[in-house]
Amino acid sequence: MRALLLLLLLPGLAAAQSAGDLVINEIMIRSVSAPEWVELLNTTGGDLLLDGCTLFDGDDTLSLNGVTVPAGGYAVLSDDDSLCVGFEDAAGSTCAHPSEGSFADFSFSDGDADTVTIECGGTVIDTVTFDWSELQGECSGITCSANLDPVAPTAAANDAWPDSWCVPPSTTFVYDTLGREMLATPGAANVCAEPAEECGTGDVVFTELMLAPRSSSREWFEVKVLAPGGCDLHDCEIREGPFPDPTFDVLNSDWSVHVIDAPGNTLPLGNGDYALFAKGADQIVGDENTTPDASWIYADYRYSEITFGNGDAAFLHLSCGGVPLDSVPYDWSRFSPTCRDGGCSVNLLPGREDAVTNDSVDAFCQAPNEPTYVGSAGETFTGTPGEPGACLQLSWPGPGQVVFTELQGMPFSPVPEYFELTHLGGATVELTGCRILRSRLDPLSGEYRPTGDSSEAIFGENTDTTVMAEGDVVVWTGGGRCLDGTERQFQSCETDELAFGGIEFVDTATERLELYCPDGASGEVLVDAMFYNFKEQGIRKGHSVEFDPTGDAPGSNNDELGAWCEAGFGDCYVTNDADQCSYGTPFVAGPCAAENTNFPQSGVPGCRCQAVAPAGGAWAVLALFGLLARRRRERA
Repeated sequence: MRALLLLLLLPGLAAAQSAGDLVINEIMIRSVSAPEWVELLNTTGGDLLLDGCTLFDGDDTLSLNGVTVPAGGYAVLSDDDSLCVGFEDAAGSTCAHPSEGSFADFSFSDGDADTVTIECGGTVIDTVTFDWSELQGECSGITCSANLDPVAPTAAANDAWPDSWCVPPSTTFVYDTLGREMLATPGAANVCAEPAEECGTGDVVFTELMLAPRSSSREWFEVKVLAPGGCDLHDCEIREGPFPDPTFDVLNSDWSVHVIDAPGNTLPLGNGDYALFAKGADQIVGDENTTPDASWIYADYRYSEITFGNGDAAFLHLSCGGVPLDSVPYDWSRFSPTCRDGGCSVNLLPGREDAVTNDSVDAFCQAPNEPTYVGSAGETFTGTPGEPGACLQLSWPGPGQVVFTELQGMPFSPVPEYFELTHLGGATVELTGCRILRSRLDPLSGEYRPTGDSSEAIFGENTDTTVMAEGDVVVWTGGGRCLDGTERQFQSCETDELAFGGIEFVDTATERLELYCPDGASGEVLVDAMFYNFKEQGIRKGHSVEFDPTGDAPGSNNDELGAWCEAGFGDCYVTNDADQCSYGTPFVAGPCAAENTNFPQSGVPGCRCQAVAPAGGAWAVLALFGLLARRRRERA
């Protein structure tokens, strides 16, 4: 009687008396790092004091004496009233809602049906029977509450489990006690997502791929949403494999497939969003073994089944309702040389973010070396997650700055083939990530085409890389051998030659070598090109072809067959066991001198010659015959 008089004396404060005055509005049934809790909604126009009310879970009870629920507001009861049930930030500095009562003596069942009831003065105010197994499929890889549909938050509506209940969408979350995302709305209005329009062709494009993270289970990729009103990717399919056609032989075992099953059965993305898809973790940035902070970047969705191939080129596809949305090729070997410490993403510059441009591997570039992020497994990586793309920029050479000056394509076995590059001038340059492309002239079409699978040498991948200062002359040998023919695996080379792989030279066709280097803007520049046809040039077995880089415009003059001359007999740089000499001037680039005048009918080459060593050079200038007829060759 005294309690009733007290209530009458407090304006706006009443006791819950009728069914439906309070509604069980949200339940955290299965928690990972957060407490379990239940949220009550006051549906009346006045504040409710819950003295004399009890929360039941089977035979377990919790007195609600002292709990007040504001008009139209919420009260959250947890299994530990010393805890906050959700934080507004990952650092845990701002509580989204504290618990207002403790049911530490009991917990909700997440494996079988369970019932929660509120009684006040012997009257059942509300009761809900739930079975988490009927909703857990909507909660993918994250902690989720069950939300009563906010359209009808009544004691009658919440009896329809699970039809009147939902898991909040992935865009609605607070942080749990460990700073991880938790899909829940404690102390706030519920959210049950309305399905957005499904994404269509061109609405979403791949913009970034983490192909080879330092921790193999931490791959991720990014898409950008171009649909004007945004769109939904729930139930869409991610497919990875060696086929450019996403519809090719859908049962082929070479495909890996993941169907997007988003929490709340919806994955709505807004126009212009960079959406992140992570494997193995709920976040892209932030070591899960440390305390979360504002620097953490969370994934919009966590996937499985898909694994990027780091050794072979392949394709990643995205389809919705059987309609392909976007496809992107990838080839980690194109970028791995410049990823020095591992864990580098490849991305698109903003001007290349469309479904046509990203069809080419050449449209992608490695992300810059700064800033460096820490991933969920504590691994470091570089990338641009959730942001517009940017490109790595190293001190790569520009056009004509580094040129081919010698090529040995017909040595006597076991002496290896070699090519030579000379730095003509300017700042020190780096060749890491540059590539040499070998192509062959097709006499029918008149076009140069790559020949065979081994047509490319990538510096830092299958070819040793280096930095070159002005005036440096560097030699690369093939076949796993040193210049003198000894095998590298058994001993180091006596001179400073580097090793190349991926290409070989022929002596019966016209071929072209091109040196390409990245331009720092997801493209390439042609640094230099040379052409050779040893048969047409009249080059004899064992002799290299040489180019004099000291004349005018050497970066363009060496484009012609006639600009090259044959190494002279005075330049035997190694003799094999059969007493056969291979002739050339590796590590020396300079003027050529005529050695004989017995030119072939074609007039190519203009002379047979040898390089003149600079003062103090290691190579002597010798002539075995034709001294009186020696003359400098003329340039075209």
